Amino acid sequence: MSQDPRYTFYAMLMLAENADVELISTVYRKLAQRYHPDVDTSAEAARRMAEINDAYATLRDTDKRRGYDQWLKTRRDRRRNDRLILQQGDITYGTAGVPEGPPAGSLLDFGRYQGWTIGQIKRRDPDYLEWLLRVPIGQRYRDEIGRVVGKR
Repeated sequence: MSQDPRYTFYAMLMLAENADVELISTVYRKLAQRYHPDVDTSAEAARRMAEINDAYATLRDTDKRRGYDQWLKTRRDRRRNDRLILQQGDITYGTAGVPEGPPAGSLLDFGRYQGWTIGQIKRRDPDYLEWLLRVPIGQRYRDEIGRVVGKR
């Protein structure tokens, strides 16, 4: 199995994780028609066909699929075991800990201020907001941060 949790058997077959067995079989047949060694003799096609076969063998079998889905879940949840992440109930906070003061604005879902709102961060660490304005991940918050810190 691939170590990259984004490159899953579902991604290989271009399927949603809730796809039924009939759809999995249909997609497998279409991909097999394209990458089968009798049709495409390249080494890339042979490698891709082997991956497609592995994915199909796992996803069509109910028990194997259940085990694979559990493996994916543990890969995705590995951050919950990270000692730098604080979890209280269903809320996960970054290394900055539990937010201080009343919530105000958008909630961040990443980084050391995960679980904090823009307004809470402004009160504690306005320099972080200045940094967030300059990095790609802060793009979606740019207008709000600009209003909060007084920059356009």
